[in-house]
Amino acid sequence: MIVRNATGFPRAFRVFVLRNWGLILTVVLTEQAIVIISRYTDVLETDVFSATAIGLIATVVGIFIVFRFNEAYQRWWEARTLWGALVNDSRSFSREVITLLTPDRVPNIGSAEEAAKLHRELVYRHLAYCNALRLSLRRQDAWDELAPFLGADELSDLQNYANKPTRLDYCQAERLTQVIGTDTAQQVLLMQLDSTLNRLYNIQGGCERIKSTAFPDEVRFISRGLVWLSAIAVPIAFLSADREIRVIEVLAVILISLSFMVVEQLGASLKNPFENEDNDTPMTALCRTIEIDLRQQLGETKIPPPIEPVHGVLM
Repeated sequence: MIVRNATGFPRAFRVFVLRNWGLILTVVLTEQAIVIISRYTDVLETDVFSATAIGLIATVVGIFIVFRFNEAYQRWWEARTLWGALVNDSRSFSREVITLLTPDRVPNIGSAEEAAKLHRELVYRHLAYCNALRLSLRRQDAWDELAPFLGADELSDLQNYANKPTRLDYCQAERLTQVIGTDTAQQVLLMQLDSTLNRLYNIQGGCERIKSTAFPDEVRFISRGLVWLSAIAVPIAFLSADREIRVIEVLAVILISLSFMVVEQLGASLKNPFENEDNDTPMTALCRTIEIDLRQQLGETKIPPPIEPVHGVLM
């Protein structure tokens, strides 16, 4: 995620020029080809691309670009909302574990030392769950990053499951069932904790839905085609209105065409918020935020620092 006030001239140059130099070169060559054709042939002496026609084309292009951008932004914002809910439900789960699973409420736990050990086990497994969800959504195989939160045997067993976050959430429920007794008061505690685990499943399912549901390809094809049509039609309209070619007009046409294309590409980037790119949901930073909060709830003092942006991007 690009942090606030991070897009200055150096970043804009790096993102829009260095990363899109092929697109810029294509646009410049296209515009120059149209200028050369206009100068040495009569092919473009037509009223097809009049000011009225260009206005209609620009309107259609604008409608498709706005539609695509809005839909892409909704996907991006939903992803960020889901991870915000994960942060809140993580805090709730840790609080419930620490304050409700005590020896006086659940005699099966035993002593205060055993309760503290159980709290740490459940909280650390939840931290593994959050990081496993991050790795799963980004299609990364760095499962050794879960080693600080899981025992060696559990981490090894986890490799046998396709959906590792689902397995970890299931292990949480299984462990809670083992610890909590069967009387009414303890079953109320189990229902409370189970409700929180179900909310985690709902968050996970929402993220997986965004990840696995492709943005309609027809929209991408049509919007990109219309953008290129405008890139070709605008210079022809300029030349049809005035046969004299001015450098400032050529530069203006190039900037107009690139503006359409940059906005269209930005929409294409936002529609996939789990691809480990600049506009990605900052899942690494959010996992660290969750880790800091939950380990402090456990009373730990040696905790890692928050993730800081690198070159204006928070991952």
